[in-house]
Amino acid sequence: MSSDIRFTDFKSDKQPTWCPGCGDFGTMNGMMKALAETGNDPDNTFIVAGIGCSGKIGTYMHSYALHGVHGRALPVGIGVKLANPDLEVMVAGGDGDGYSIGAGHFIHAVRRNVDMTYVVMDNRIYGLTKGQASPTSREDFETSTSPDGPNMPPVNPKALALSAGATFIAQSFSSNSQRHAELVQQAVEHDGF
Repeated sequence: MSSDIRFTDFKSDKQPTWCPGCGDFGTMNGMMKALAETGNDPDNTFIVAGIGCSGKIGTYMHSYALHGVHGRALPVGIGVKLANPDLEVMVAGGDGDGYSIGAGHFIHAVRRNVDMTYVVMDNRIYGLTKGQASPTSREDFETSTSPDGPNMPPVNPKALALSAGATFIAQSFSSNSQRHAELVQQAVEHDGF
């Protein structure tokens, strides 16, 4: 780790294609600020991302990265960390990716408590595929594919993580970049999942 690392060291030359105003911009900036503040070098950082809009985050950051398969970013991140314990591993995904097909991996990643950071961009909708309800959508949330809402209660990821024994849980709003970066930094500095 180095104290000479700057936020801009994590910027790649690829321009994000997210929609204007998307929260993924703030999330990515928070991740880059946190990594720089903790002195992590881009050459010692590995980003694993799922699919959907959030899956593009590894492309837009200068570090090692892998754009994984739907719902499988966490087991890949665990494998990277176990094979390379000195790497700073950060897994990024969306609510659909992490709390639907990846829900089983989420619970077991929490239980394993591997020293890595998981950042979930929860917008309560499958945004890239144009608006299906996600596992965290409100019961009355109307979408093009569920005009009466999903008709089931939303998943509560914080309660799931807590019940599985998570040692660090935080929530922030990506537009509050300072607070978001502080929480991501705390997660990076935390020993465990």
